[in-house]
Amino acid sequence: MSTLSDTLKVSDNLLHPFFPPFTQFFLMNHLKALLPYLRRYAVELIAGFAFMLLQNYSLMKSPIYMNRALDEIINANRGGVLLTNVLAITFYTAVTFGAMYAMRKLIIGVSRKIEYDLRERLYHKILTVKMSFFQENQTGDLSSRCTNDLDAVRSLLGPGIMYVPNSLSRLAFFLPQLMLLNRQLMFITLSILVCISALIVVIMPGLRPLHKQVQEHVGAINNRVWQVISGITTLKLYTLEGIETQRFETLNQEYIRRQMKLVKMRGILWPFFLFVFSITELLILWIGGKTVITGGMTIGQLLQFNVMVANLTMPVMALGWVMTVIQQGIAAMGRLNHILDAPVEERADWTELETDELTFTAKNLTYRYPSLPPSSVAKIGNVPANPAATAEERPLVLRGLDFTIAPGQTVAITGTIGSGKTTLINLMSGLFQPERGMLYINGADIRDIQPANLLQKISVVPQETFLFSRSIAENIALSADGEANREQIERAAQHAGLHGDIQTFPDQYDQMIGERGITLSGGQKQRTAIARALMKQSPVLIFDDTLSSVDAKTEAHILDNLNALHSFKTLIIISHRISALRNADVIYVLDQGKILERGTHAELLAQGGLYARLAKMQQMEELFRDENA
Repeated sequence: MSTLSDTLKVSDNLLHPFFPPFTQFFLMNHLKALLPYLRRYAVELIAGFAFMLLQNYSLMKSPIYMNRALDEIINANRGGVLLTNVLAITFYTAVTFGAMYAMRKLIIGVSRKIEYDLRERLYHKILTVKMSFFQENQTGDLSSRCTNDLDAVRSLLGPGIMYVPNSLSRLAFFLPQLMLLNRQLMFITLSILVCISALIVVIMPGLRPLHKQVQEHVGAINNRVWQVISGITTLKLYTLEGIETQRFETLNQEYIRRQMKLVKMRGILWPFFLFVFSITELLILWIGGKTVITGGMTIGQLLQFNVMVANLTMPVMALGWVMTVIQQGIAAMGRLNHILDAPVEERADWTELETDELTFTAKNLTYRYPSLPPSSVAKIGNVPANPAATAEERPLVLRGLDFTIAPGQTVAITGTIGSGKTTLINLMSGLFQPERGMLYINGADIRDIQPANLLQKISVVPQETFLFSRSIAENIALSADGEANREQIERAAQHAGLHGDIQTFPDQYDQMIGERGITLSGGQKQRTAIARALMKQSPVLIFDDTLSSVDAKTEAHILDNLNALHSFKTLIIISHRISALRNADVIYVLDQGKILERGTHAELLAQGGLYARLAKMQQMEELFRDENA
């Protein structure tokens, strides 16, 4: 049995050449997410629509009294009757403006409130979706969805839902009056209005793909701007301003090209509407004038008819703009739904890690990255990622890893660039998800462990340090939800070898460090991140090449402090520096996603493999530096 949806789809296919948007009035799936918000503010919306009816009723009454007043003037009747009509016109005009104000305040106000609610929901959703979502979507495009597209949805909920019922209710009030005045003129006017409205309803939905293309391109432009601002130092160091300007110009030209398609369509429609309505006015004056001459109408009635038609004309002309707003809003809501519908794994049977004694076990751990957006440029290890490739065609980042990390161990991981070291850490911390049965913690599959509970047990100092534009104390206390006292913050900074540097700052721990910590050196940024991780006091501490920007003396100082600490039980260090690895209980050497070697520092040197070659190379580099110091 065919469903209503199937029936409407078939109807749409049959009628598409003549009436493309037929099913769009029934199947606007993108807008379903807005229904709960509309219900939430139903009382305000109903009140707004009530004021809309009052506005149109009073707008209908004013021309009636204009008719009477003009006829009184022409007939030179009593001044008292004229004054009564003038007072009535004044009263209904005041009611019209008051009702219009209340209508707009209520309905537009609801659109602003829903905009606020949607922004809150989007922000919360972005904070709770899986990391794979950010691998598949570009930062600038997500930012564009949360700003430009949200603004388009607000316009849909404000003018979009206000003007259409406003036009229909005005038509319902005015038509009976127009029919009483002159049926012939009424049918001529109504025919023209219906034809114009039908033309707008048919043409405007066809512009939705163009609106979607423009909005997607705005996302691409925002993403490009975000990348340029984030990488401005690199661009300036390599004097790439000219090349980047040309690239942006190409992107901008494409945006203008797409916008001009919309401009041409709207540019044709508006002059056409004005022409048609001008012809309508001429017909009213011609036919109505002849009717007045023959005594079928008074001049006052002709004035009333003309004013009412003018009041009907403006909403119909605005209908073209409103339909544009609606199409933009529908396309924008589809882009917002991409975020709102992103999966967030919620289960009632999560496994909780009750103990701080964590054992990590990998069994044939294999991993490849999920699909990437077509416009992104990425590499998996040293292999360029093909966005069009299927999951099976993408290169493996990790290949059949088997290991066990016991509580209390110090484990080191090293290897060639792009060998999967950071990916392994992201899997162990739950940011990425392996296939089931490949990675366990205390015997439980990591996919069954509650993510927030797992991250409470692990502190990761990532390879790319991110600092917020706040004071250095606030950045250190971030992992403690900002509730740490100054003594705890200073202790963490001392263990990270940062306290001495902070003492030289003008405001010390209250020093503002600028966007992304721009006022700090690379080593200071890394040590701030280390202090932040130590504040968390998790049983597992992971350094992902965190000591690369500090000198050997500072590195030794930090590692000595870590050995003296008892706030964590397991330490995992990823580094290319042999000096940071030599005291580990076990060292894993990765190459092309595989564990090539494993053992202690002495055992790996004795094997004479990749680790031994790396150690010898670094030893020679140190001797060379010492000789040239």
